This record gives sequence, structure tokens and C-alpha cells, in this order.
Amino acid sequence: MRPAQRVRSGACYVLCASLAMWMTASCTPGSVTSWPADRNSNTIVILSGTDTSVAGGKTGIFQQLAYWWNRYKFPQEGFTIRFAVLPGGATAQHSQMLAAAQTGDPTYDIYNLDNEWVSEFAAGGYIRSLQGHLSTAGFLPGPLRSGQDPSGQLYAAPFTTDVGLLYYRTDLVTAAQIKRLHSFREMLGLARQAAARDGQKITGYVGQFKQHEGLTVNTLEAIWGHDPNAFARDGSIADRAAVAKGLADQASAFAPLGRYPAAASAPELSYEESQALEEFAAGRAVFMRNWPIDYGQLLTPKIPLSGHFAVSPLPFPSVLGGQDLAIAWNSENPNNALKVVQWLTSLPVERCLFAVGGFPATRGRAYDTRIWPHSSLPRDNLCGSKAGSSVDIGPVILTALRTAMPRPITPYYTEISDQLQIEVGKFLQEAVSGTAPDPGVAAGILVSALGVAATGRAPPP
Repeated sequence: MRPAQRVRSGACYVLCASLAMWMTASCTPGSVTSWPADRNSNTIVILSGTDTSVAGGKTGIFQQLAYWWNRYKFPQEGFTIRFAVLPGGATAQHSQMLAAAQTGDPTYDIYNLDNEWVSEFAAGGYIRSLQGHLSTAGFLPGPLRSGQDPSGQLYAAPFTTDVGLLYYRTDLVTAAQIKRLHSFREMLGLARQAAARDGQKITGYVGQFKQHEGLTVNTLEAIWGHDPNAFARDGSIADRAAVAKGLADQASAFAPLGRYPAAASAPELSYEESQALEEFAAGRAVFMRNWPIDYGQLLTPKIPLSGHFAVSPLPFPSVLGGQDLAIAWNSENPNNALKVVQWLTSLPVERCLFAVGGFPATRGRAYDTRIWPHSSLPRDNLCGSKAGSSVDIGPVILTALRTAMPRPITPYYTEISDQLQIEVGKFLQEAVSGTAPDPGVAAGILVSALGVAATGRAPPP
């Protein structure tokens, strides 16, 4: 029997979530709910978003792993694996995965979910609880939490993780100055000073301010810098003052301060991650907030900035990114799907994802160079023979992961993020034009909008 499907009505959704939790309540290591026998195990299909890895060759790291399984593990396991990759950005991929889950399409055995979607799929009854089925030993706490629902039930295995980093120009600021930063506002202050010393020919800071998920991430981080508990467990706002301060910090980035120019430029209101990377790579910014996967790209000899930058943890908690593997409720092969999930999140594979693919690993030992020398990888040619540049910043990534926080763990995260983008995007547009309301007023508007979104309902027009 499958748990009740997700319904957009708040009351009905609570019932659906309760039923799903009740049906998995016995899934503890001492009492694990058995799954039905596999019926068609020729191929385990993993529905996934785009592979953004930096792996060399014509295929990304996901396809390389699938190739390895199909060549070396197929003879003993008796089935192959395949990644079915969805086109488009995160919003389009979420819609397509959700549609496949809602229609009960048995084609897909595993969903490679952005971690903020796990609670939504769990509450809808679209994925199986892994509680008691998957050993959690060795996973880092943050990535492991991202695979759980609000009650702490494990529904997805941490496949890749991610964390925001501060990229900076080493010819304009020093590592000692970076270590003294403790807030978003202090970072902006140093950015203004460094840009001014350069003759004001460059921007102080580039982030992601376009109305997309990147804006949600950047806003959460600005707010968490004042109070890591500013958001309640359901995604609503618990600390209005911290929200006002975070919004004020973001708005201040676009305004001059005394003799110093604005730290951020108006065009950044349309920047996603790729535009921010382009600006920083061209040497047109002092600081950039972006993900670890950009590190290798900046080392390319043709990049003007190559050799003149470094990375550091953000001076405030980062949003925890990444993807988690969940077994589809309608899979006809849940047991073999579990074998694949266990393998894809094993220590050797996590090392490959990190050292070759550029994805931060979900297991702490995957960063340990005492296990693998800098230039070597697991045996059996699992993912090549030489590690990439990502291993050089492993200690920085691990440090950042210690304070990174998952986005609000709620089935209604999509609704919350959409409303946050609308209200914050409007506020920043008005800040640039000089017509923004007081940050306290803007915070009040956001409190109301997210309070409604946290129930799964759309706010009134």
C-alpha cells in the first residue's frame, strides 16, 4: 500500500504527511519494514538533473560511474544502471520529477533530488523511507540531515553536497583580512575599500540576485548572519529583526557609503551563478560568493584571474546545497535500487565525485588525503587515475560545511522560496532605484508572505 498522495490543500496535506510518517514509523534499525520483491531488474533508472561536474572527457562523472557499474558490477549483480537526465534548470527539473512521481510512472527507480525537495516528495508518498535500510555511518551531519523529513525520518541518501565559498582577489586583499570578517556587512566594507584602492575600476562584490533559487540562497545567508534560527521549522519567519537586518545588508550592497562606491552594481540584479563567475574570472570584482565547482574553472590558464585568487569559507553560515538519492515508491525494483543507492553513496564513489567530478563529498573520509594520496584515486579505474584541483580546497570545504545549514526542511519549501524571491527581488529593485521601504517594513511584508506560504497556500494578491 502506498502512502496517500500529496494534495495542495493544507489540511489534506497534513493528513497525507501523517499517513506517510505512520507507515514508516516502524522503520528503525531494529524493526525494518520489508519491501516487495523486485519484478523487473534488468536496468535501474535514475532520474536526474543535469550533471554539472567538471570531469574530463565527453561524459560527466555520473555517466562515468554508470559505465563502471555496467562493466564491472553487472556480472555479479545481474542488472545495469542508467541516468535519465532532464533538461532545463532546477525549476523545470523539479516540475518534471514531480510530474513523474505524481503519475506513478514506474519507469524510474531512483530520483536524484535537490536536497530541498526531499520533504516534499516524502510527504507526498512518492519515495520510500530509507530508515533502517541504509547505514548512515560516515556521512557528514549536514548532508545527512538534508535527506530527512521534518520528523527526522531518512528518505534520501546524501549523494553530493555543496556549500557557498568566498572567492577573493589575492592581489587586493589578504588572507589575514579575510579571517577577520564575521558578517556580510563587514565583507561589503572590505570590498568597497579594495575596489577603491584599485581606482574604482572594478566591482566590490558579485553574488546571485536574479529572481531564482540563487536569490533565496543569498538572502538566507544574509539573514542567518544575524540569527541562524531566524526561520522556524516550517519555513516561516521566527526573528523579524534578523530578517530586517539581512535585507538592510543586501540593500546596502547597492548603495555608496561615504567616499566609497557601491559594493555591487545594478546589473547584478540579473545575475545567476554563471554571470557572477564570468565577472570574477575577468578580474572585474574583488569578491564573489559561489560554489566550489567554480574553483577548477578559475584555474584555466586562459582566465585572466588565474593564479591571483583564493577561497575561504563565507563569514556567515552558508546554505547547504547538494543532491540526495531517493527510491521511487512506484519502482518495481526497490531492493536493487537500494543496492545502487548504497554504492553511489559509498566512500570510493564519494571520493570520485569530489576528486574528479568537483562535487563536495558527503562523507568526511572522502577528503582525507591520508587514505588517498593527492594524485591517486580508488583502484579498478573507478573514475580515472588522477585527482583534479578540487582536492586542493578540501580543508576549506570541510570547514565551511561545519557551519552550513540546510534550507527550511518543509514540504512547502518551493512555495516559500517562490514568495521570498518575489518579495526580496522587488525590495532590491526598489533599493537600486532609491524607492525601497524601510527594511523593517519589507521584513513585515516578508513575514506575512512566508507565513502563508508555509501552509502551502498562495498569499492573497
